[in-house]
Amino acid sequence: MNSTLNIAKKPNEIGAVSTVDLGMQRQQMNDALARFGIAESHSVYARPRGRLLFGLDLTASREESLEQARIATASMFKAVAAIGNIKVKLAWYRGEDECKVGRWHDGSEFLCQSIRNLGCESGCTQIGRILRLALTETEKLSALVFVGDHCHDELDALPGLAKELGNKSVPIFIFHECRDGDKEARKSKPMFKTLAELSGGVYVEFKPNSGRVLRELLSNVAVFSAGGLESIKELPVAWTREARNLQGQLRLMLGNSGSRKG
Repeated sequence: MNSTLNIAKKPNEIGAVSTVDLGMQRQQMNDALARFGIAESHSVYARPRGRLLFGLDLTASREESLEQARIATASMFKAVAAIGNIKVKLAWYRGEDECKVGRWHDGSEFLCQSIRNLGCESGCTQIGRILRLALTETEKLSALVFVGDHCHDELDALPGLAKELGNKSVPIFIFHECRDGDKEARKSKPMFKTLAELSGGVYVEFKPNSGRVLRELLSNVAVFSAGGLESIKELPVAWTREARNLQGQLRLMLGNSGSRKG
C-alpha cells in the first residue's frame, strides 16, 4: 500500500474557521493547561508524547458534509498545536481501493492543508484497513479516531480487530455521522458501537451540519491523547450535548480503570 500522501489540489474548498470559535476554544485549552500548571509555550507533560491516528471515510456519501469535517479537523489540529505534546497521522480511504496514510506530524499547518485538499470518491468502506493500520503501527498509539457514516466491510473481521486494539490499549473513538433518513447509517450504528466498546473507546453520533459538535469532540480527544484520562477531569464543561456525553464516558472509563498508561 502506498504510504505517502497523494493529494490532488482542489483550492478554495474550505471556508475560513471562525476566529471567535478558535479563540474561545484556545482559551478553554489554555485554562485547562493552566490547571495542570503548564503554560502553553512550555506545554510538556511528564508522560510520553501522545500519538493520534486519525481515520477519515472519504467515500461519496460524505461529500456534502466534508466541508464541516475539514473545518472541525482543522480546529482539532489547532488544539493539538496549542497542547504541544501530540503527533498526529492522517489516514483515509475513498474510491474502489484507495487507502492511504501520511507521516507523523506535530505541526498543524501541513495536516490542515492536507485535509483541505482531499475530496471524496465513490466506493465501499475500508474500515478494516484503517484498523489494521493502527494495529501494525510501530509507534505506541494513544487512540484511533474514526469519522464516517457507513460500514460496508466484511463484518465478521471487524470486531476481532477492535478487540486486538483494545488489548493494546488503543481505544477507538468513533464519531458517526448520521443524517436524518439515512438508512445505511442507521444499519451501521450497531457495528460502530461494538467496535468502540470492544476497543475500550467511545461511540458518539453527530449530524452532518454539526460543525461545533465535531470540533469539540475532536479537541477533547486531543487533550486525552496528550494527557491521558486524568486530563479529562480538568477540562471545562463542553458546550454541546454530544461533547458533554463524550466527557462523561471518558470520566466513566477513568473511574473503572484508572489513568490510562501511555
